Amino acid sequence: MNPQHHMRFAARPLSVAILMALATPAAFAAVPNITPSQVPGQGAITYNTYPSAPITVTAAASPTAPITQQWNLSATTAQSAGAAVVIQWGGNTNPTLNASGTAGFNIGAQAGVEFRGTSKVSYASVLNIDASGNPSVILGQLSAAGNVGALFVANANGIVVGSSAVITTPGGLGLVNANLTGISSGAFAALQTSGKLPLDFQGVTGGVTIEPGADLSSIGTDGFLLVAGAGNVNIGGAFVSSGGVTTYSIPKDTSVVVDGGVGGVFSAVSSSTGVVATVTPQDSGPAQPLSALSAGNLSTFSYQDAPGTTVALNLGITTSPYSAAKLSVLADGNINLASGGDLTNVTTSTFNWSGLLTNNGVMDYGHQLGSTLTPTTATADIYAAGAGLIYANTTTAQYGGFDNATSGLVNAGSIYASGSSFSNAGTLQMGQSSSTVMPVLSASATTGNIHLGGTVDVVDVGNYTGPTALSSLYLSAASTTGQSVTVNTATPLLVSGGGSAMIEATNVNLDSSLTVSGGNFHFYPYSVNITSAAPVSGSFVLASGATLSAANLSLGDGAAYHGPAYTSYKINGSMVATGTASAPGGSVILGGSPSGFGKASVFNVSGAGSITAGTLTFNNLLGSVNNITTGQILANGFKVNAPTGGAVNISVDAVGS
Repeated sequence: MNPQHHMRFAARPLSVAILMALATPAAFAAVPNITPSQVPGQGAITYNTYPSAPITVTAAASPTAPITQQWNLSATTAQSAGAAVVIQWGGNTNPTLNASGTAGFNIGAQAGVEFRGTSKVSYASVLNIDASGNPSVILGQLSAAGNVGALFVANANGIVVGSSAVITTPGGLGLVNANLTGISSGAFAALQTSGKLPLDFQGVTGGVTIEPGADLSSIGTDGFLLVAGAGNVNIGGAFVSSGGVTTYSIPKDTSVVVDGGVGGVFSAVSSSTGVVATVTPQDSGPAQPLSALSAGNLSTFSYQDAPGTTVALNLGITTSPYSAAKLSVLADGNINLASGGDLTNVTTSTFNWSGLLTNNGVMDYGHQLGSTLTPTTATADIYAAGAGLIYANTTTAQYGGFDNATSGLVNAGSIYASGSSFSNAGTLQMGQSSSTVMPVLSASATTGNIHLGGTVDVVDVGNYTGPTALSSLYLSAASTTGQSVTVNTATPLLVSGGGSAMIEATNVNLDSSLTVSGGNFHFYPYSVNITSAAPVSGSFVLASGATLSAANLSLGDGAAYHGPAYTSYKINGSMVATGTASAPGGSVILGGSPSGFGKASVFNVSGAGSITAGTLTFNNLLGSVNNITTGQILANGFKVNAPTGGAVNISVDAVGS
């Protein structure tokens, strides 16, 4: 899952004209009280795709139960696919649709609203703009029938889809909490030509909420679900049963796009399968008024973000996981996967975020059958979007972090994570198919820390009967001074097959055991990339009861960059250099050579543990090697053990006396 600029979903033909200017957002108002029979009121048509042959909207003479409000779309001449009509509910001087009703787009729990089109408005899309100044609330039924395409509801003050709502939109559903005011008629005409429309979240409040229990099972697999909002975006849903099979209410084959406060353009591009809609973030300079938009500067225009937006996903359960094969989530802030939520086929989904992606549920990069989690060798690429990918003009460039929480489970083969930070307190389950095809665990942090805790479990995927192990381990937190790597997994980590383990950081805390069978262990202390800069001081701590074992151990074997690095070592556990079959009794080296990488020096070496090696070398020793805790000097200090049947060669390169 490499970071992506674009988020795509297939839909029936529609025109971007449907996403016309939203009403100016008022100060956020509390969700209004909705009567059971309430329907949208005080509406007026504000835009037609073809002004010379406009679509008309009229109320049905006798709506079919339980629909209490039916709007028929018709035209005098046939309009091509992609026609659109925009209806503004509230804020109109001369409303013509349900003029005596309550202003706004709201549907009560016992009410229903249906948009039905004739053949002359084939697949016409309908954009409903709520300009009442209050959030839109949908508690009853909303549907599109006949030849109506996608339905959109837009409100700059928020949208709530209640737990009792039932939405039937085969052509797609868009819930848009954004501010597009200031677009002139000329610029809007240019948008029709260019196929792009800005999403501006400046001054927007309320967010979008789809409450658990809402039934969206009839959106249609040929359609889409687009949720775009500022504030918080919360996606829930119901579970429906058909033929004894329980499935999540959002169809797995429906393309779902969630935009959490990321300014950009929404475009519709023709393709052989219909229309591919794309959210393209922009980061091309300072904010500009939308009135300055024209066809000529669409590629360089900046659209306002809503930084700090949180997207909460409550999708699927263990017995009915939700396929994320067509799920795209973009957040200028955080993404939270709910506890109990279960996403499968995550390999083909897209997550881009600037804050923290927290997994409290299941992220399955393979496949699941019923309630059984099947181990997989599919690679998990967990990359936070980088500079320029998800920002418009409100935030400086940075990467987001990843947190697999206590209840979180990531099921994958190899795991590659890159972002501001990485943390695991849950379970990382990786698949191994043979002794030569073993998983890789790699995590890098640009500004924060790496905490590898919880459970790291390697599971046999094929018929391999040997020890399940990682092929390599790479933990890098060496971008800024003071970053740390902490390892305290529930069970020891094993790297086998001749692979290596590498840690880069200012500070390292090994609280649990790590064995590198047949390979080497490397620690690169962080330093600055300037040889004349002040040295960076850190520590490497091996906890009591923990064992660090490898053929050879190089701790501080050259700084991660080119400047000097000073590290103190506290050895309370067992450090063992096993060597190889042909050369038993390997080496332990503390401190690095001045050549090659930067000079890595050693401060004091202390602790109550032990070092077992054929060769023990201290390079650039600045302090002392001891562990005086009582007056009995001979009873103090870590032990130095010779390998079985051999001796220890000790070399000290001290700086000074």
